[in-house]
Amino acid sequence: MKNKLSLQQMQFICQQLSFALAGGMPLPNALLLVGTEMQPAVCRRFLLQTGEAVQQGKTMTQALQQSEIRYSPVLLEFVLAGEQNGTMQKTMAQAAEYFARQNQTKQMLSSAMFYPVVLLILMVIAFSAMFLFVVPTVVQTYSNFDAQLPAVTRSVLQISGWMRANWPLILSAILMISGILFFCWQRMRTNPVWKMRARQFILHIPLAGKLYQQYWFVQIGQAMGLMLSSGMLLSHCLQAMGQIYRRSLFAAELERLHDDLTDGYSFEAGISKCTFIPEMARQMLAVSEQTGALPEALVQLSQYYQKQVQQRLQRMIGLLEPCFVLFLGLGILLMTGSLFLPLVQSYQYLL
Repeated sequence: MKNKLSLQQMQFICQQLSFALAGGMPLPNALLLVGTEMQPAVCRRFLLQTGEAVQQGKTMTQALQQSEIRYSPVLLEFVLAGEQNGTMQKTMAQAAEYFARQNQTKQMLSSAMFYPVVLLILMVIAFSAMFLFVVPTVVQTYSNFDAQLPAVTRSVLQISGWMRANWPLILSAILMISGILFFCWQRMRTNPVWKMRARQFILHIPLAGKLYQQYWFVQIGQAMGLMLSSGMLLSHCLQAMGQIYRRSLFAAELERLHDDLTDGYSFEAGISKCTFIPEMARQMLAVSEQTGALPEALVQLSQYYQKQVQQRLQRMIGLLEPCFVLFLGLGILLMTGSLFLPLVQSYQYLL
């Protein structure tokens, strides 16, 4: 049974709760009413369990913490802010907006990366099939040739023979590399030193580094802006961000920013050390914090950089697609040409 809420489901839940609360309905009744009509079953179970717990005297925060259904920790922070400030209806509307933008960003990344990934997989399958199945069927024909084969043809035959003889070794190497990459990924998520090195490495990659920086600013900026708009204090908001993104490569920077503000440093001094904030955004946030417009600035900047991320992704995909197609075409042309060139030469010789 599915036991996790998707971004789209959380958006719909918060939206419906916001509508019910706007009509003056008490929170327990709103949870039970929306839950009764909610589809799919995981959403209905989530709302009904939460509504029953709230009806028994628990806060919604306590009910969510005890829920057996997994959800984004951002939802818990929004609910906590709504309870502390008495603005649950407004907070649910802002949470729905946050999840809608997160879902939009996720879909944008998925659609942008789908074509290159599929094309890359097809390239690997095509070349593997050629070397493992097509080339060996032609080798028997070449064995009857007395003339020396072209160098390209000999190279293709050698690669094919090596792959057929060592395919268990190749498969083991792929599995080993996958295991090493998985181990490094886990270390980056848990080890601060590995996180710092990985962050520095990624941010210095041309094009991809800038895109990665802007993507994370969109993620963090959206949540911070909407949480601050709901009435949450900046220090509490940063503490919540540290918990939500504790596994990201920028978790240490969020924690340091919170500690700097707690120690009395200005917000401007704190964000100057955050590498996930672009330079232009850093300057605008410093001014906005002084004028009291920090929540609005975070929301607007996150929207601006979300469009930037989308444009950069489209530009990168636009460059990658013809490169993949050209590489695939040249590879197949080279391989088929090297295989059938001796046949053409032998035919001309017979004539």
